[in-house]
Amino acid sequence: MNVNLDQYRDAPHDPETLAARREALIDQLGWLADEAKALEPMLADLPAWALDRAPLPDDRTAKETLAHLALLDRDVYPKWMEQLVAGEHPTLAEAGNETDSEANNRDLGDLLAGVREGRAALIETVRDVPESEWTRKAMLADEEVDLFDLALRIVRHDADCLRDLAYRLHEAELTNRP
Repeated sequence: MNVNLDQYRDAPHDPETLAARREALIDQLGWLADEAKALEPMLADLPAWALDRAPLPDDRTAKETLAHLALLDRDVYPKWMEQLVAGEHPTLAEAGNETDSEANNRDLGDLLAGVREGRAALIETVRDVPESEWTRKAMLADEEVDLFDLALRIVRHDADCLRDLAYRLHEAELTNRP
């Protein structure tokens, strides 16, 4: 049996497929809030140094990582949605590496709550974008994107940040062994 793989080169754009992709991406956006809730008891058991110190000067601490994720949800991603819907092929500002300079002095529970609250608000913002606007085009980092692309980028960024944090904490000596 011959299969024409060229038919899968571009994602289908029929209304049913787009609606399913939209719902799947919104569901995936919720994953960060779920992870923040699941991480809370594990992170709460770690020594303070594991949360508020970075292994290298250019690395974020665990607390800074959480603050960074909340900052993007609060200050960067909603602006992308606004610009995409309001503008005719706007150029979106790339997400920077900013973070809350006071993150290491903040309570872990507050930081995790900030991640959950920021993501819940972002999901509502994304959900409020009419389906017809999801295919509008914008430029981001010299690449043409639509809301499907932006949502996928956000989900991938979340996964990358949490994976890096998990690897770093796994590699650290966090046991109470003598």
